[in-house]
Amino acid sequence: MTPRYNIRLNVQDLTLSRGDQTLISDLTLALGPGQALWLTGPNGIGKTTLLLACAGLLTPDSGTAQWIQQDSELSSREALAYAAHRGPERSGLTLGEELAFWQSLNGDSLSLEERLTSVGLAGRTKTPVIGLSAGQRRRLSLARLMASDRAAWLMDEPLAGLDTDGRALVTSTLSRHLTDGGMALIASHQPVPINGVEALKLVLEPGA
Repeated sequence: MTPRYNIRLNVQDLTLSRGDQTLISDLTLALGPGQALWLTGPNGIGKTTLLLACAGLLTPDSGTAQWIQQDSELSSREALAYAAHRGPERSGLTLGEELAFWQSLNGDSLSLEERLTSVGLAGRTKTPVIGLSAGQRRRLSLARLMASDRAAWLMDEPLAGLDTDGRALVTSTLSRHLTDGGMALIASHQPVPINGVEALKLVLEPGA
């Protein structure tokens, strides 16, 4: 079976700071189709900052993070979908309105109810997003990733607030995405199980 996605991430000599503190210095790495990178380390060490830089949402002090497909550079908008640690909990929309917006933006192949069902949120279209539990908001973030049809998923603490079933959902969904040739960068204090795939591990440390 031909993989659905074929994209690479090339990070070259990347240096990132917060104020006058250097978080990451001269980082170089490469990630290809079907691979996952687990970013871990203490609070405030730069995991989210690295995700933001790879997403094109933060300008590095120096170096580059490039998304490549068939030797052509892609914009981050074309390459990836980003699930932040803090989800859409402040949205004034209902769950159905929030997800329908992302579906229309990305041309999701599933109906609204089918997508909600796929993440265990069936029948909740009229539930206000602000009224969702932490685990339900995490499921909504996963639904937004699935609706995006982007090759690269950037996930910040994807297991936070999830129960056992929710963690299993992340595992199975992420495993399918990687089998399709997708890619994932995962910032997490705890390992994210991925069936059949051994995630690369990058431990960020002070002064790294």
